Amino acid sequence: MKTLCAAMIVAGLASVASADIYTDSHNDLFDNGFANLDITQVEVTHDATNIYFAITLRGNIDDTTWGKYCIGINTGAPGGDTTNGWGRNVSWNGQTINYWVGTWADDGGNGFGGELRQMTGNNNGSNTLLAATYINGGDGIIGGTATGFVQFISVSRASLGLTGNDAFTFDILTTGNGADPGVDHLSRSDPATGGWGETSVAGEFLRYQIPSPGAAALLGLGGLLAARRRR
Repeated sequence: MKTLCAAMIVAGLASVASADIYTDSHNDLFDNGFANLDITQVEVTHDATNIYFAITLRGNIDDTTWGKYCIGINTGAPGGDTTNGWGRNVSWNGQTINYWVGTWADDGGNGFGGELRQMTGNNNGSNTLLAATYINGGDGIIGGTATGFVQFISVSRASLGLTGNDAFTFDILTTGNGADPGVDHLSRSDPATGGWGETSVAGEFLRYQIPSPGAAALLGLGGLLAARRRR
């Protein structure tokens, strides 16, 4: 009976992984009136299928009609790119990305949408659209919601090549349209740009570790399946 109960606990925990919470300074923008673009924290977690990013903002997305919330991801694969998938005026500060997740929350938060793009080769050598919510609803590769103060994004692990016990580094930024810079970067606790016409500069990328769901279950049995808080 004890063996059965232990097996049931492991099975239940196998679909759950620990969450990392990355905090950011408030009111660290060149114009702090853009509360819908001011990141306060990001929670990252995963299961066997997806990686989830919950971006919490100082302002209510439902009170605004625009906002772009983007993620640059470096999986460690060769051929990282120094640019980004939308041509934003952003410097990764000597770092590179393999994937660009670009999402938006238009129409008072009701118009969530997003794209996943693969970035390979310096200076935008390859910018390939892999999936988008406006094509077959994202095909289960990218999805999310925009409600209240949170932009929630899910990305398929398989699409990023992160199917095992992997780690990746990343930055999250908010932005406007066209060639706008990153208004707020999660990687920085100070202003990343001086204004709309200036390049935003990332800080040191953040890191997330993916244990396998089975490994996460064993950690849970040991009392280690708790949320980890980062800077």
